[in-house]
Amino acid sequence: MSANQVAQDTAVALAKASPAIGVAATGVTGAVDWSAVAYMLTALYMVLQILLLIPKYRQMLVDWKGKS
Repeated sequence: MSANQVAQDTAVALAKASPAIGVAATGVTGAVDWSAVAYMLTALYMVLQILLLIPKYRQMLVDWKGKS
């Protein structure tokens, strides 16, 4: 294996690992409160689910009223 290939493989591995290293660094230093981020993302997910279900339930109600 040539030195150029080793350098390229090392650069690719470092690029792949950099997001995880960044998250770990911010967690260790306390720069980002990841539990607050998790709560916010969970709340956002719940709101999106509710908003996406409203049209479905509205249609179900219309169909139910039509059968009566």
